[in-house]
Amino acid sequence: MVKERVLAVPDTSIFIAELPEATRNIIRKDLEEHAREHHYRLEWDLKNKDYVAMSRRFCDMEDIYMDTHLHFCEAGEDIEPYEKSLQRTISIRLYQDEVEELCRKSGKVGLSIGELFENFVADLICGTHTNGSDELMYIERWFDRCYFSIMPEETFLSYLLEMREIDSVLECWEILQELKDLEEPDCYDKEELEIQQNTLEEYFQEYRTYTREPTEDQLEAAMEKVLEWNKEREYLLEGNVPEKSLGR
Repeated sequence: MVKERVLAVPDTSIFIAELPEATRNIIRKDLEEHAREHHYRLEWDLKNKDYVAMSRRFCDMEDIYMDTHLHFCEAGEDIEPYEKSLQRTISIRLYQDEVEELCRKSGKVGLSIGELFENFVADLICGTHTNGSDELMYIERWFDRCYFSIMPEETFLSYLLEMREIDSVLECWEILQELKDLEEPDCYDKEELEIQQNTLEEYFQEYRTYTREPTEDQLEAAMEKVLEWNKEREYLLEGNVPEKSLGR
């Protein structure tokens, strides 16, 4: 979820159905994002053709914004901040002639370069707005045929991403570091530290066991790549510019 959200909610006891359509759309998208992040399925209301949560009062579901700083505004004033929250700035390096050709390519079909990239990425990751099943198939074939996919290094990071365990390991690592930083840990802290350390090592041993050609044999060194990847992810999710650009 985003760190801040502007919403046109005059009173938190109001029913979401009474809010402006644009505001309802923002809340609905945030609800979907919260469900994805916390791995649960949203209940669907067949009668209203919407999520069940959308028929409640705002205060009954504002727990999805538990880690988000809310700003309340007048109707219509939340649209621009929401659109801005969807934007990400990613730098790429291109030669002059490549920029010229890219401008021609996008201009021929009436798109800006940003819109062209948005379409490409949506198909690449099977995003919300894809161009169709054929486009998804062809771009997946392109991805699989590129040099970086033919013989990728089997790192701890790639294993965790493949197994969808990356967030569990990052949470374990964060708790472990907090416990290590305690000046006077009690017996419960020491016990928890041991549990978290063992859990992390189990993840790493599973990687070493179930990966055909693991390239890493030291947990600490492997975690450096995981943390670097997560640092860039967090920058992008917060709408910031990542520290390193996408180069050749």
